[in-house]
Amino acid sequence: MRRLFSIAAAAALLGACAGSRVKAPSAAGGPGSAARPDWVSGTSAEFPRDSYLLGVGMADDQASAMDRARGEIARVFGTLVTANSMTTASESTSQAAGGQAQTSSSQDVMQTVRSTAQKSLEGVQIERNWRDPETKTYYSLAVLDIRDALTTMDGKLMELDQKARALRLSMETAQEKLDKIKDAFQLRSLMKTRKELLSDIHVLNPGEVADPSIRPNEYEAAAARTLGQLDVAVIMSGEGAQNVRPAVINALNKLGIDAREASSPAGADIAVECSAKFYDQADPDPSSAWKWTRGEASVSMTDVKSGKVFLSEQASAREASAVQSTARSRAETSLGKAIAEKIRSGIDSYFSSRP
Repeated sequence: MRRLFSIAAAAALLGACAGSRVKAPSAAGGPGSAARPDWVSGTSAEFPRDSYLLGVGMADDQASAMDRARGEIARVFGTLVTANSMTTASESTSQAAGGQAQTSSSQDVMQTVRSTAQKSLEGVQIERNWRDPETKTYYSLAVLDIRDALTTMDGKLMELDQKARALRLSMETAQEKLDKIKDAFQLRSLMKTRKELLSDIHVLNPGEVADPSIRPNEYEAAAARTLGQLDVAVIMSGEGAQNVRPAVINALNKLGIDAREASSPAGADIAVECSAKFYDQADPDPSSAWKWTRGEASVSMTDVKSGKVFLSEQASAREASAVQSTARSRAETSLGKAIAEKIRSGIDSYFSSRP
């Protein structure tokens, strides 16, 4: 078992990264106290930075303040904290005398902060809440025990390494090619998760040296070699096929799959069939100089050996320009991207759910 942490080495980094931007108070206080507690500044005598990672959140309601406090800790890990703004707008138009339109509008904006990085927030506790009696603002203190967090992460790393070894063995001994491909997809995803976990460990303990229980580069290379064996035939039809095809091929290449243009699915493992068509459209506003082109495509993907169609969807795109040919070119590019997204999602879903 490797050494888990050196708290002193982490303290400087955590002190620079975590905490609130609120002006520091000096007095302690409880939820109903008028005195501002010391932790509102992001520092606390009760939870020293050499042992704890702190996050302070403030909001107009307590639930949001707690979410933001957790988000401050997640920010240290470089994980994704999103601010979702929900804007509700209502607009009424009345026709006034003389034919002029009078428009009034109102907007009600509500912002909530949610963390999508649960892996880094495990072990985070909301330890304190306080409401400023003057401003009515809520404050929350989130706390993560560094020692406990590192112990948990160390256990997860060992678990991931055990799964990686099992997946690689399964990939290399499977009889069916698509079973090998399934294991390769899962192994590549697992290695990405492992890399992120090591990054989180390094945040809490900059001096951490991982025990080389596996060699990540070897596992990633093995997965890539296996994915490269997948034979994907891309069959395009329709008037926009020639210009849309590159985006489709590129999407598969990004998955580590060498796709090829084909006229039939014969000999392939997976067949991607796509039919595209485009329509030139005038702007709904007769006074506008904009020219529009709309592209539509049907996309299907088939496991050639079994004959199973595992994706059948529609994609569309609409683009404008002052020049019709430019609008058409833009629509072709946008439709290609839309098709590519369908394909990426379809392949990932198919191999993830393959028994």
